[in-house]
Amino acid sequence: MKLLREWVQALEELLFPPEVPCGLCRERPSLDVGACQSCLDALGIRWEKRVLGGYPYFSLFPYLGFGRDLIHSMKFQGRTELALTLGVLLGLACREEPELAKIDLLIPVPLAPGRLRERGFNQAALLADSIRGVWKRPICSHVVRTRETRPQSGLSLQARKRNLRRAFAVLPGVRLQGKYCLIVDDVITSGQTFYALARLVEQYGGKPVGLFAARTELVGSGGDAEKL
Repeated sequence: MKLLREWVQALEELLFPPEVPCGLCRERPSLDVGACQSCLDALGIRWEKRVLGGYPYFSLFPYLGFGRDLIHSMKFQGRTELALTLGVLLGLACREEPELAKIDLLIPVPLAPGRLRERGFNQAALLADSIRGVWKRPICSHVVRTRETRPQSGLSLQARKRNLRRAFAVLPGVRLQGKYCLIVDDVITSGQTFYALARLVEQYGGKPVGLFAARTELVGSGGDAEKL
């Protein structure tokens, strides 16, 4: 009898699967992409390509309102589950972008060891891992921060540049020559972190591209970011 009840329950779940809650608000049923329609509308999703200092990058939504609140909750309130859903949205967008079909590696923007211990996670690494779940690309974890840096927020553009000088390195034995490398982070503001990492990847023979959940209007090294 117990076996029969279990079989009937399994059949009911197969025929009438339970609703999965939205991965962003946890209040409404999720669509197949992991978020509900209300949250998707509130994000104002608009896939954009821009170029910063000669390096292309893609982003999903503006760093405003609901999207900004999500990023803050993820980074500063420990809501790491948000990275899972945002990563799925990014991965699905990447799958549909012809220019990203050639990507060989995902490179999450690294945190300094002290910041990583303090926060307990690297949101860029969480995003990259979730992206990999729906868009099968290997993650390169051998690009590291070589020193502690001040938070970029609140610094002038020139101070941001100085703050990132010699802040990143590629560990020995890593081959980036000829590989298309997608640099992943949660938000692009001034673009200086992306620019510094893109130059480093290029120095090792790689071909850098950027990917960000959110974007602001920004001015970068080598001229204004160009909207395409």
